Amino acid sequence: MSKSSFLKPTILSLSFLSILSGAAVSPALGRIQQAFPEASPLAIQMILTLTPLFIIPFSLLTGRFSLIFRKRHILFVGLIIYLLAGVGAGFMNNMTMILAMRALLGVGTGLISALSLSLIADFYHGDERSNTMGQSSAVATMGGIVLTLLSGWLALFSWRFAFGAYLVSLIALIMVYFFLPEPPISRQYLSTKPGKLPLGVFGMGFLTILLMIVFYLIPTQIALFIQNTGIGDAGQSGISIATMNLAAFIVGLAFGRIRKLLKSLSTLIGLVFLGGGLIALNFVLSFPAVLVSLFFAGMGIGSLMPTIFLATANLVPDELNGPALSITNSSLYLGQFISPLFFSALASLFNYQDVKVNFFAGGMLTLLAALIFIVWIWVRKRQTPSETTSS
Repeated sequence: MSKSSFLKPTILSLSFLSILSGAAVSPALGRIQQAFPEASPLAIQMILTLTPLFIIPFSLLTGRFSLIFRKRHILFVGLIIYLLAGVGAGFMNNMTMILAMRALLGVGTGLISALSLSLIADFYHGDERSNTMGQSSAVATMGGIVLTLLSGWLALFSWRFAFGAYLVSLIALIMVYFFLPEPPISRQYLSTKPGKLPLGVFGMGFLTILLMIVFYLIPTQIALFIQNTGIGDAGQSGISIATMNLAAFIVGLAFGRIRKLLKSLSTLIGLVFLGGGLIALNFVLSFPAVLVSLFFAGMGIGSLMPTIFLATANLVPDELNGPALSITNSSLYLGQFISPLFFSALASLFNYQDVKVNFFAGGMLTLLAALIFIVWIWVRKRQTPSETTSS
């Protein structure tokens, strides 16, 4: 089957919408609080947190849906829900209905996000699959930046306008309609009984949860860290997050070439960069030093996330990439949800208050994972001396 020149942009447009869809309207929360003074702080926070909670189960369900229904049909449903729920929240006049729209946005995002990865595995193989997985990660990072900036600009006019940022999904909907064919794998296996997923897929899901627990320290606690240390203010917190995202974006674009050159070493380097960046935050004394630390952490996560998605897709036959990647994708959001709970419990257990300790603990856990990875590579090479580190 010949690939349209618009095929890859169409698939990547889905990645653009998915990863930070819930957080896109975060700049408008202050305006929403002013518009609904009777709403509790928890209700305001749920505007952001309710969406990922609904993404998790519907991302898992999408994996099973892809074995029953055509992927194009699932995408159409997901994109329509995403568009209507995303924009629709701006038309609501009470907090209950706004939260209902945010829950529906999670449903739509759950249907889209896993398939955005599955389609890469359907249409691409070998080096091109590695390249596209990296580009997907980069585009998802850029999507979070663009949607947040766009909603922040629109919120200057009205909190309702901030939800208009989700209108960008209309572009993806049009592109899917005109340029995305039904994957041949999907047509071939639609009516056959699927095989079982290997245990390695669930292992990848578990690794994704652990990685997100550590990584999500940065977006959730960097502002508090900068404020408590007196290094900067809220504006500089935004710059620091943007610096990390920029590093992840750059590495994502180059991921295919990096993976081809370094093979398994790219995973080790990613772990060392992420862990080292987090530990360095425990010792920084200036804002430029914070930016350098977060740039290294961003390079780490920019390498590790596409590695996990690529490894998951390569573990299963093509007809099972939908269910396999839906598990990894759901694990990503579950890890984000668990992260603040985990480190809050850690602080209570060891009776500390300093945010720096969280970054140090997260960094040490990541470097421990790097050490385990080195041992695993060594053991595998001893078992198969002729095998290279190409996995």
